[in-house]
Amino acid sequence: MIELNKGGVVVKKYFLFVFCAVLLFVVTGCGNKNQVVCTGSSTEGGINIEAKLVADFDENDKLKDAEVTYDLKDKSSADQYCSLFKLMEDKDKGVTVDCSGSKITIKGYANMDVEEDESDAMIGKTKEEFKKLMEEEEFTCK
Repeated sequence: MIELNKGGVVVKKYFLFVFCAVLLFVVTGCGNKNQVVCTGSSTEGGINIEAKLVADFDENDKLKDAEVTYDLKDKSSADQYCSLFKLMEDKDKGVTVDCSGSKITIKGYANMDVEEDESDAMIGKTKEEFKKLMEEEEFTCK
């Protein structure tokens, strides 16, 4: 397991993947029948993190893109996490990270290479497979 250590905050890559996946799942499902919104929360190192994940699906119900927003409720904690997420930004693949106050938004999440074997498995999942995956990670999806 690979650990990232930036500014005294140690975050394991699998945690980032799971948290991002859960967040992605929470955000989807806002009135669009080809969208799923998932929400969830987690506490890591004493920091409460709320996540909202919005996933868009194509006409064949396959995952095509996702956006996740994390709210850490604390700007200094968000700044530390933001620096970690910025390491995963890949504008060539459409993955952008925006940090504003206590919130971190990752656009193009479905194209993000968090874990080679896991992120590839997320792209192309059907809406039902995606919901099941997110619910296994304790997200609530609509």
